[in-house]
Amino acid sequence: MATFEKKNIPNIISVFRIVLVPLYVLLFFGVIPWGEPLISSGIVFIVAGISDLADGYLARRNNWITDVGKLLDPLADKLLELAVTLCIAIRFGNAFILLAAITVIKEGVMIVGAFIILRHGKFAVSSVWYGKAATFAWFLTVLIMSFIPSAVAWGQYLCIALIGFMAFAFIMYVIHFKDVIAKTWKELHKDKGAKASMTEAEETK
Repeated sequence: MATFEKKNIPNIISVFRIVLVPLYVLLFFGVIPWGEPLISSGIVFIVAGISDLADGYLARRNNWITDVGKLLDPLADKLLELAVTLCIAIRFGNAFILLAAITVIKEGVMIVGAFIILRHGKFAVSSVWYGKAATFAWFLTVLIMSFIPSAVAWGQYLCIALIGFMAFAFIMYVIHFKDVIAKTWKELHKDKGAKASMTEAEETK
């Protein structure tokens, strides 16, 4: 019989955040009738944000860091970001469609890049101020679109500003990790060269 361990509390909170993602979508489109769709889904978004802060705080404060948690936490974050951005793009269109496209591309690039770098470079990505600032700007934009109806009129300009800030953060990340990227690139080519040499050696036998 499995026993409960306190170190798994952050993981449980991360799973809770993942469960909130489909709930947000259903509320946003009014599939679940609970008040005004934007406001009710916005409340779920706030709960998800608070739970994100809670599991991160508990994990760091008590050293409740597990391999499962390293997977669940970023997975919950990315699922929420993608779901919320796509929902807002469908509802408000225009610049928000561009934001959704950029978000999907950005997350795809970061997931593939992180996998390659971790496999070959073996380093831990540290948080930097512009990454946190971009996340905060995104969070603030979603809150404004959810709870201030008049924002629909000027929300497109807010979205364009957010896209610019996200582009800035992405460029800064590339500059910040350029040495790691260069090292990983060399490792990839070294592996390809080694495999090619092995293939040639086998063919000459």
